[in-house]
Amino acid sequence: MSNSWGSVVVVAASLCACTVYRFPEVHELPRPIPPESVVVSTPVKVHLLSGATVVYPRGLRVVNGLLLNPSPRQRPLRYDLTLQNATPVDSAIPLDSVMAFETFRNSIDAPASIALSLVGTAATAVAAGVLAVAIFGSCPTVYTDSAGTPALEAEGFSYSIAPLFEARDVDALRGGADSTGVLRLEIRNEAMETHYINQIGVWQVVRGAAESILPVPAGQPVAVRELSAPATAIDRAGRDVRLALVAADGQVFSSAPEVLDRVSPDDVEDAIDLTFPRPAGQDSAVIVLRLRNSLLNTVLLYELMLGDPGLRALDWVGHDLHRVGPAARLGQWYGRTFGLRVAVRDGPVLRAVGRVADTGPIAWKDVAVVVPVPTRGDSLRVRFSFVADDWRIDRVALAGAWRRLVPRALAPVAVTDSAARPDTGALARLRDADERYVVTQPGSRFYVRVVAEPAPPDSAAAFLLVMQGYYIEWLRGQWVRPHLTGAAFQPGNDAVVEALRRWRRKAPELERRFYASRFPVR
Repeated sequence: MSNSWGSVVVVAASLCACTVYRFPEVHELPRPIPPESVVVSTPVKVHLLSGATVVYPRGLRVVNGLLLNPSPRQRPLRYDLTLQNATPVDSAIPLDSVMAFETFRNSIDAPASIALSLVGTAATAVAAGVLAVAIFGSCPTVYTDSAGTPALEAEGFSYSIAPLFEARDVDALRGGADSTGVLRLEIRNEAMETHYINQIGVWQVVRGAAESILPVPAGQPVAVRELSAPATAIDRAGRDVRLALVAADGQVFSSAPEVLDRVSPDDVEDAIDLTFPRPAGQDSAVIVLRLRNSLLNTVLLYELMLGDPGLRALDWVGHDLHRVGPAARLGQWYGRTFGLRVAVRDGPVLRAVGRVADTGPIAWKDVAVVVPVPTRGDSLRVRFSFVADDWRIDRVALAGAWRRLVPRALAPVAVTDSAARPDTGALARLRDADERYVVTQPGSRFYVRVVAEPAPPDSAAAFLLVMQGYYIEWLRGQWVRPHLTGAAFQPGNDAVVEALRRWRRKAPELERRFYASRFPVR
């Protein structure tokens, strides 16, 4: 990552979730096309319902429901479903034939290499009919092998929606190396997005037989053991929620309806107050959490940030978010508002001591937060505060014993595509965090192999995934056909309240469809 990006990532490393989305319905009834017109200045790839892709390197105009080329000096190019054959386009394209719009940068993915993953082939292209019926979506999803079945491990850089928000995620892996010492990761693009993957690596650590290994936000991982449940856990509605938090059993915490009923621009938060017996002889303790986000951020990003502004969202993603000022303002607001904030009560004072960034709604994340132990009292009292209904929390525990770890960094030794063909170019791009990316398109997947170091005889090896990059969300044609343009997104609590209102209205059906489906990969 360049230095110019790094300064923004410090204040804006967590942004809106790449989560579920509404795909265009192929058989929907025709809608009247509004007579509005709009000009998009950023380069755009237009993905058609036919499966073809048209690249507008100088942006486009939409007039009376037709896509037009604004630049007579450079004609758009049409690529077929294989993304191989390009022909110039001279005629207008009807807006109702568009499946999705994608912004891009000529410096990274020029039109001549418009959509193929650097590790893929034409087989990664997915027919528009498949895209139209899928609902599951996420950022890069990572799987390991579990007795021949892919096991979901993590979702990478879930909130890095533009290059300036490129960030690194660290996730504990449950899967391990095989008998030959090889750890095999499967990386999928199961969403209507373009993923720009800068680095994939693994941290190897040594753990004892009774220890679990967990990442720490902005810190080195820890080994924990002797976990104990909270003595009490009371949410803002006054409910005793301890039973929902004592074990990783699928019985999870979500905000109470009465908390959601009283949300306003002046107060969008929920909270949980927990008590643990005070750890003896420790000046620091470790709180262990298993959690993931709800689909609230789905509504915030896909409806308020992208859907409501219509085609104006393309310049917002492709231009505004590439500028330090607008990106920093958005990221600072999101960092202040979202995430799970951790505070410890020391007498009458509640001290902020940590924050867990939003992690996404797909994979459960196990994470540890190191907190100070107050010198007074016989209890450790902790408060979690967060935007109402933004989290699903499965477990909270206090580690009776813990230790910090110094991991050994392991770089990939091989990258292969879905047909087991090696790609040395992709391997070189993924080994270091630099300006070189592996770019993946919807429906593609590839495999990364890492060779583990032998563990000492009296211990075992454990692994954490390290992944860095960003992604570009596709603006669905279905979103913009009812209206070409709307008001630009304005960050603030008003937007949070509106997102919560819409989320509450559609939550049961949205969750049912989302978690019951997966995007097909090849």
